[in-house]
Amino acid sequence: MSISSILSEIAQGIEKAISDAASEVGQALSDAVGAASAVGSEISQDIENITNTLGCTVQGMKDSGYTYYPALGIVNRAIKNANINGKVEPVSNIFQLFRHGVVIESAEGNYYYVGGASPYWGAGKDFFALQGGACFFISDSSIPTLMRKANIIVVRLKRRKLTSAPWQQPNPPEGCSTPVIGWFETAAENSRDAGGVMPNYLPYFTGLPFYQIEVPGSFVKVSGDKLSATILKENLKGISDQPPVPFIVARTVGTPFQQKNPNAVINGMMAVAVLDSQLQEKLCNLFITQDKRICGTLSTVKGFSDALIGAPVFTAYSCLSGCKEPGIVGVVASATQLAGPVVSLVLVPLPTAYTDQAFEQLASALGVQDVFNESVRALGNAREVIISLQSTYHISQTLASAIVDHLDWNDREQMMTDAKPYVEEAIKIEDGIKEALKEAKEEYLEEYVDECVAYHVNEDYDEWYNDSLDCVYSHSRKFGIAP
Repeated sequence: MSISSILSEIAQGIEKAISDAASEVGQALSDAVGAASAVGSEISQDIENITNTLGCTVQGMKDSGYTYYPALGIVNRAIKNANINGKVEPVSNIFQLFRHGVVIESAEGNYYYVGGASPYWGAGKDFFALQGGACFFISDSSIPTLMRKANIIVVRLKRRKLTSAPWQQPNPPEGCSTPVIGWFETAAENSRDAGGVMPNYLPYFTGLPFYQIEVPGSFVKVSGDKLSATILKENLKGISDQPPVPFIVARTVGTPFQQKNPNAVINGMMAVAVLDSQLQEKLCNLFITQDKRICGTLSTVKGFSDALIGAPVFTAYSCLSGCKEPGIVGVVASATQLAGPVVSLVLVPLPTAYTDQAFEQLASALGVQDVFNESVRALGNAREVIISLQSTYHISQTLASAIVDHLDWNDREQMMTDAKPYVEEAIKIEDGIKEALKEAKEEYLEEYVDECVAYHVNEDYDEWYNDSLDCVYSHSRKFGIAP
């Protein structure tokens, strides 16, 4: 069967699923369902464009590397109970503790996470966004608590470069930029419903054994009166480097939507996801060619999960000049499970210009400017302390930055105090390793000492020394030279 016929079958499946759902839900349900029914009606009229744009999106995303990988948001420590809609709800599974999102670099060189937040975050100082194996984070004890008041947050992050894999950010959709008719054609595509893809990692977890999904369990442990999610975070980091699973989405431009948030009114757009495992598997097999076993996990997805909050949705225009590059049109702010496999989505559009000002404006519109401002302040503290450590102790920027990664960035003076023991230990370790290399007549490895000591910053001196020494000698083994 050809790709076009498979995509046509998928699009027809979307149309049927939404039509069936609309007839089942009736007229007496919520406004969200009513809006979704309207979406179904519009989609029936625009099925050809949905098929074409879905095809362009899949084709553009298939072999494009990390550009379309979503981020996974997680904290190291979480609370056991949260107040949700006035009711205290305990954590019972890992899907309550992580969210999807995206990481974007602004024109000014700052990194931002735009994505979901969990009401169970807090109790620690670290928030991580993991995308394509790369690690972005912020370390401030006030931020995780501030984050849990909203579904979608905007925060500035620091990239952990020493431990980060290659990374590429998502871009806005490319317009139909052909001469003369380009502007008109782009406007026409913008005014039509479109097929899209919501890449995510939910199926990687829904098929896991219960003892891994439950909380407490093998991924999340009890730590005092809090929860430790460090093992889950490390698992998410590994998963973030794997191909995401594509979910089918039909985005409509004809049904704008407003949703009350605890802090603001979200001006979003409507979309519909069809979580039918057979349709999803057809799309998955077109999208993921490296490992077909991934697509077999789709049957374990039984409906929308809160872990999908913040998941990005991509669309590519189908122009007279051909398919354009896919781009991100928004992230999922909320969802309503309708009849059958149909889920009504509200998407928050992202800025088309990636500037610091644009992300600040988005944070303000979402009612999370306090989270945004605190993250900017904390990053400013981290940068100032890195410079101070360099000048005070005459250490490299690499080592100073790695030490700062282990501190709470809430107060600069306290950061300098907390950094001092790390710096003193690091200097002793570097001197000790260099002396060992000198005795072994292997001074040629000294160039790796600073980087290795920075990579393995640890509160335990012996462990820090031994790991750093092994790291240095690993460079000689790479060239076949025995230590």
